[in-house]
Amino acid sequence: MPTSLAASRTDLTEAVLDFLVDQWRRLNGSDGGSSPAAFIIDPEVLVALTSSLGRYDSRVFDAMVDWLGINGRWINVQRLFRLIHEDGYADSAALGAVAASLVAQDRSGKWRRLATSLLPPAPGQRVATFHRAAGRVPPAGQIDEVFAAYGLERAPLVRRAQAGPVRMRQPGSIFCTSRAVFGVSARADVMAYLVVNRSSHARGLGASLGYNHMQVRAVLQAIEQAGIAVSRPAGRTLQYSIDAEVWSPVLVGPTAAVEWVAWRRLARGLHALVTTLWGGAADRADPSLAAYLVGDAIRAARAEILQGHPWLAHPGGRARLLGEPLARRLAALDGP
Repeated sequence: MPTSLAASRTDLTEAVLDFLVDQWRRLNGSDGGSSPAAFIIDPEVLVALTSSLGRYDSRVFDAMVDWLGINGRWINVQRLFRLIHEDGYADSAALGAVAASLVAQDRSGKWRRLATSLLPPAPGQRVATFHRAAGRVPPAGQIDEVFAAYGLERAPLVRRAQAGPVRMRQPGSIFCTSRAVFGVSARADVMAYLVVNRSSHARGLGASLGYNHMQVRAVLQAIEQAGIAVSRPAGRTLQYSIDAEVWSPVLVGPTAAVEWVAWRRLARGLHALVTTLWGGAADRADPSLAAYLVGDAIRAARAEILQGHPWLAHPGGRARLLGEPLARRLAALDGP
């Protein structure tokens, strides 16, 4: 394990940021480099996580804004708002500023409602939007006023227009494809979940997706009434399933295979990893303290990541999901 905290946290942070960039590329239809394309991507979780970890690198943060400018119609803002308050890996100020920057091009009002709900009650001292740019204040007159309203300083946001429309019927895009078919709603997400996982009960589905289980139960009952789902007793609950052989070609394609990822747990683990590392004082850490802080960061991530993905206990499993660079840097997950 490296003993330099400054080097370790930079190395691990860059690996996590590269993983996030891969996910945004995959949603644009690219294989994303080191991360395989057979895994689903949860767009709201990815937005929430990037709003916080993207503050360590403007290229990652602005890639998210670029993608939202083209594909924001497929984001479920109500679900995003719930994840912000339940999961703890979003940056409310940064996300509010992003929502406010999207208001002008949105006719539905959903971004305006999110931007308003996240607006600070009173102006306070502004901080740098990007942590590693702290101390480099943009020149007078070159500050983005939208971000400034949320207490953040940055140069004016420039859309690079490098993102393209979501490439539908790809494994990573199943949430977006399902929403294109069923509407941006819990119903679409329930269908996406059942296509990949074959069956579930209302409470488990709600916990995985971030919806109230009563709302999920109503959706399951409705699609059962429509003849799409069937239920069977499983202990004290009902287990619902659909014919994935019928619906997978509709949402994913005729030959593609897709695997589920517990994105909420993965996001909590990656967020804990980075924020724990950057919570220490690298310039004052001696080698023994640095080793402890790095190990503590990895242990904090380990519980969340492995609980959602038991197969990640094997290095090969981590490489399949996270890509080889990040998996290699997390090799200490094999430790005690």
